[in-house]
Amino acid sequence: PLAPPRTLPGDELLDAKAAGFSLGMGRSRSFPFPQYRAKDPYRTVFFDVGEGPKTVVMIHGLGANATHFEPVAREMARNHRVIGIDLVGCGWSNKPDVPYSVNLLRDHLLDFLDRRGVGRCNLVGHSMGGAVCLSAALKRPGQFDSLALICAAGVAPLPAWMRTSARYALRRQLLLPLLVMGHTFIIKNIFVTTARNNENVAWFKRSFARDALHMPNFRQWVRVCETLCKDLALHDYADQLQHLHMPVLALWGDHDKLTAVPSVMRSLDNIRQIRTVMLKDCGHMPMIEYPEQTTWHLERFLSTPP
Repeated sequence: PLAPPRTLPGDELLDAKAAGFSLGMGRSRSFPFPQYRAKDPYRTVFFDVGEGPKTVVMIHGLGANATHFEPVAREMARNHRVIGIDLVGCGWSNKPDVPYSVNLLRDHLLDFLDRRGVGRCNLVGHSMGGAVCLSAALKRPGQFDSLALICAAGVAPLPAWMRTSARYALRRQLLLPLLVMGHTFIIKNIFVTTARNNENVAWFKRSFARDALHMPNFRQWVRVCETLCKDLALHDYADQLQHLHMPVLALWGDHDKLTAVPSVMRSLDNIRQIRTVMLKDCGHMPMIEYPEQTTWHLERFLSTPP
């Protein structure tokens, strides 16, 4: 049995149905840990479970939420304190109508850790969350013992045509119909293994399809994406990776279609403190598609950093 969740005065245990939340954008129904809403400016939704010598903070990707780490968090909480949050603009946390950026999400993460007295810890960031964690590690290098990047954004520059398209084409009027019509195509291309052959992929696709066409979810996501995707497309930390002084694990799927894998590998080459792992026949979400392998590599990394 796990230790009781760590909470502060004012934290509110969430009952989604009572709070009137729709699950939205693939939120897990089976998430095994209590989820709370913090008494902070963004009413951050989070989980904080487990105990051990290391604290692991998991940060989700674009349009995602903390429950997407379910298969990995469930196992890692046996040996570590594991924290996950819904970043501002995502999941069940507040979505103010403000310009969104990687730095806004980074500052939300750092403020959340400060408010809860979380000192030295280990960051795990997936996709957009990888860029957020990179930004946090570069801003506060003394706080983080290690950094694990899972199919992370911001590690290498996107092609010029994608950067230009992001600047001019990411508008709410275009994004909403594109996402409504194309969400099935997007989800299909996230994974390599099929739902027929992988129960974790089947679980994720069912979760996403259940709520994908609820217009409030898509409208909120588009409002956030309009500015966040533009900022994310222009973020490139390739020239700053050598300034990371903590051990770094870069874990990628070899068939990840949402990041430029060859460019990423070139960015990571010859940086001594970075350990690169490529999962065979894996797409953009290793923690869903291959949770056992992902957990094994994370545990090994935490126990024997480079």
